[in-house]
Amino acid sequence: MSSVEIPWAAWYGEKSIQLDFPSGWQVQAHAMKGGTDIGDTGIRRSLSETHGAPPLRDFVQGRESAAILIDDLSRPTPAFRLLPYLLEELEAGGIGRDQVKIICALAAHRPMTRDDLIKKVGLDIVETMQVLNHNAYENLEFLGYSSRGIPVQVNRDLMGCQVRIALGMITPRGGMFGGGAKLLIPGACGQQTILLNHRFVHENFREHLSEVARMAGVDYIVNPLLNEKLETIGLVAGDTDIAFEKGCQLGRELYATHIPDEIEIGVFNAFPKDTELCQAGLGMVPLNSSSKKPLGPNSTVVLCSASPEGLGWHSVLGPGTALRGQPGKRSTRTILFAPGVNHWDSKSLFGEDTIFCKTWPEVIAQLKKYHGDGARVDVFTAGAIQMAAE
Repeated sequence: MSSVEIPWAAWYGEKSIQLDFPSGWQVQAHAMKGGTDIGDTGIRRSLSETHGAPPLRDFVQGRESAAILIDDLSRPTPAFRLLPYLLEELEAGGIGRDQVKIICALAAHRPMTRDDLIKKVGLDIVETMQVLNHNAYENLEFLGYSSRGIPVQVNRDLMGCQVRIALGMITPRGGMFGGGAKLLIPGACGQQTILLNHRFVHENFREHLSEVARMAGVDYIVNPLLNEKLETIGLVAGDTDIAFEKGCQLGRELYATHIPDEIEIGVFNAFPKDTELCQAGLGMVPLNSSSKKPLGPNSTVVLCSASPEGLGWHSVLGPGTALRGQPGKRSTRTILFAPGVNHWDSKSLFGEDTIFCKTWPEVIAQLKKYHGDGARVDVFTAGAIQMAAE
């Protein structure tokens, strides 16, 4: 028997599970290039060797208040680790903790609970600082229209602070990277801004994010890069556009993953964006970022997501929402392995023709039907933060 260990259930134990395959199958695991944790020294060096803007302590001189945008549990950004460094920088620049608001840039996701916040930012910050959930329907300030005619509504608490910082993560998203200005839009914008912006996802999407960030005065980012152990292997800080581009260059190197020319069975793990089924499709990022077309007419894709929060919530792209119509027929045979959901959840997101399996033995039984006893398997161990090496 061949086995591959994959990381599992980010924010919910961050344990691993073992995928067992029949002994006659050829199994190859594909991990990112990755790197080792940069440690305290590396974090401090990155915060002092900034890109396109001075170190944060110098950037905030003469200003009296700051807002820090963070993402939620659908993203693995270790805010609990990085926030103490940012607060130290702000204090050195004259802005104390009582003048800092931490805003959960939820976009169209659910609000974070106290337990969520303790995981994300740490107990000390939850107990002593102002930590706020963004509301995409209320508490918004209208900034005007973008060049695309999109009305730009932004979180009022953010706009009420003199310094506006995005603490997101550089992460591959197929044809582009997440991070930078994306934590503001959609993260801290109104529902209509989020909805209309998503309609342009294939048309100079990043350029529009940058434009809105400038409108809102989100001029500074601190963005880590992580390996599949969720260790910080890189960090960029500085100007929202310049530091982001530097982070993308670093991401192309650190997240690089070999993509085979042909894939008979491809197993794509959605970790570390596997808290809910709504994010499971991000497990396919390695393939979506590749110029290769390795899937053939008899290939099978196995999409894996722990989904401890179940189906999840997305008010723009979730089932029955404005930008999510009825799921279409999938071009490649697809099996969903997701212990945290049921077949109705699977059907609502992935359609009738996706084969739902709640246990790994069920997955193997399905694969044997189509591939017999001599299959080749390629496993992408942390697909949501891997990208094609080419």
